[in-house]
Amino acid sequence: MKMKRIAASAAAILMALTLFSGCSQTGSKTITAPTDEVAQKLMDSLSFEYPLNQLPEDAANRLYKLDGEILEEQAVYVGTGGALADEVSVWRVKDEKDAKTVQEAAEKRVENQKASFQDYVPEEMPKLEKAVIQVDGDTIILCVSSDPEKAKEVISSFEE
Repeated sequence: MKMKRIAASAAAILMALTLFSGCSQTGSKTITAPTDEVAQKLMDSLSFEYPLNQLPEDAANRLYKLDGEILEEQAVYVGTGGALADEVSVWRVKDEKDAKTVQEAAEKRVENQKASFQDYVPEEMPKLEKAVIQVDGDTIILCVSSDPEKAKEVISSFEE
């Protein structure tokens, strides 16, 4: 009788652990809001000297050298006329395994911008040095602004 009670208790504990582990997340947060909503909130919350211009998808894909087939949606905004480094780009990939590809494209863009602005407009370098590149599941965000901490705060407001 005592053995049955122990076995039943062990089974109940094992089942509870299984249920709880099935409900737990892996620790990664995800953003489910549309990319244009995230980009707009960043632009509304941060100060940019000039309005940012949205790039059409094909132009954005060329700029970042991305295959549009891996993207579910995107919202890419760049500074007017190339005189400022300000930029807000938000992508959602169809398959989370492609997030690394987009992240690397964003990192490459920042490195290219650093090389361009270093001698052209060195005042923009602090923005590029502190560019925010964040991956949340299938969503990748690049924000180049004068307030990277505020950008991170806005991004975290979308995380679930």
